[in-house]
Amino acid sequence: MNIIRAALLCVVGIAGAQADEARNNPLDSAVNVALGGFFLSTDINVRLNGEETNQVGDDIDFDDTFGIGDFERFRLDALWRIKGNHSVRAMYFSNTRSATNELSRDVNFGDETYPLGALTTARSELEVIQFSYDYVFRRRDNYELAAGIGVHMLNAGLGLDATVSGGGGSSQRELEQSGSTDAPLPVLALRGTWLLPHNFYATALAQYFYVDYDNYVGSLSDLKATVVWQATEHVGIGLGYNDFRFKFRIDQPRFDGKLRWNYGGAMAFVTVMY
Repeated sequence: MNIIRAALLCVVGIAGAQADEARNNPLDSAVNVALGGFFLSTDINVRLNGEETNQVGDDIDFDDTFGIGDFERFRLDALWRIKGNHSVRAMYFSNTRSATNELSRDVNFGDETYPLGALTTARSELEVIQFSYDYVFRRRDNYELAAGIGVHMLNAGLGLDATVSGGGGSSQRELEQSGSTDAPLPVLALRGTWLLPHNFYATALAQYFYVDYDNYVGSLSDLKATVVWQATEHVGIGLGYNDFRFKFRIDQPRFDGKLRWNYGGAMAFVTVMY
């Protein structure tokens, strides 16, 4: 994922270098890059089955069970108009969270059972990288509509750590289990941009995919709407809302079980346009 992340940033840099003149119209700009963060809420539900013991995992609501708070949240969006009606979009998002709580029940997670009362630390990491190709099929002076196809690369990881008493109560033992999955998923998209009075413009994006193949069954949806005030010729200030959901049943060595991960909330960001 680090290589892909570096490639994404290189694409943004190359596109910026190729922008031949300054424009302040988002319908004409060669490059539009948005960088910001989330004020989000999440919903993570997971069941991780044992790989060595074949233990059936419990359904765990990470937020309710552990009260995980937000720590790192970061998002980068970029649009590069290659030529005419053709453009490329890229997106990078990351969110790392962790919390410690005393369990109110026994929890089966992977090959371990975390007992009632165990002080357990939960951690979650989500990284999303997307590349898409868009084609503008309708364009007027004040708006454009585009359809696209692309790929989301999801890197999701969940883990539990705890220290519990040994069988006789006089010793301690460490419990540690984690599961992760890399899921490259194609998506279909619709995108729109509308010019508004007083140097404002609005954007909307809807993406969706469903898969039922081999060891994967699941779906992904990504809805995003923003309003940007073009404060200067090149810099804008934006607010928006994003709702991202995916759920899968997976049978893989590093993750056997099911995972539902939803996040959504307001966004605040700065755009740079050329």
